[in-house]
Amino acid sequence: MALREFFGSMNSARWIIVVGVLGSVGLAINGWRLYDERSALQAQLAQEVPERAQNIQFLGRLFSKLQADAEREGFVTQDKPDLYFRGIATHETVKLGQIDVDPAQPRSYYKDTQDLTYTLRPQVSKADEGFPRDRLANFMFKIEQESGRVRVTRIRLDPAQRLKPWEVSDDRWKWEIAATSRAKAPSAGAAK
Repeated sequence: MALREFFGSMNSARWIIVVGVLGSVGLAINGWRLYDERSALQAQLAQEVPERAQNIQFLGRLFSKLQADAEREGFVTQDKPDLYFRGIATHETVKLGQIDVDPAQPRSYYKDTQDLTYTLRPQVSKADEGFPRDRLANFMFKIEQESGRVRVTRIRLDPAQRLKPWEVSDDRWKWEIAATSRAKAPSAGAAK
């Protein structure tokens, strides 16, 4: 009966109190639910953020290292390898001058890889005088040092002068070098 009397004598002030209490209960339930959800997300965030941050940091360092290697190499793509070889031939420790770079001969020895072999030789005007062995050795060393993908695979040295067996050579040589670069086969890159 107290309830019937309460609702029977309702005025606007009592209606405001009833609606306010019911609203407060609804807001309290919703607030508790949101608090639990936020606490769960915060705990998950505290656990995952350090792992993700460490992973992002590792990937960033790896990317920077790979990008620096590619820039240092100079042999970033297979588009202009002649510029790579000519740049090394004119390096201050090599000084072979201008060289001819014959086009690559693609071969495939392993699945999804392609070996491109470039033939390097001095230009005709300088070929008659020959080159010292130390410059040729520096040239071959720089080819392999500057790029992780290029290897010297063949070299032919002929004396620049025809000498009798008892004559002393001036250590000048005519040369031809084959350098090989291994890359993914074009069909392997398109398949992925």
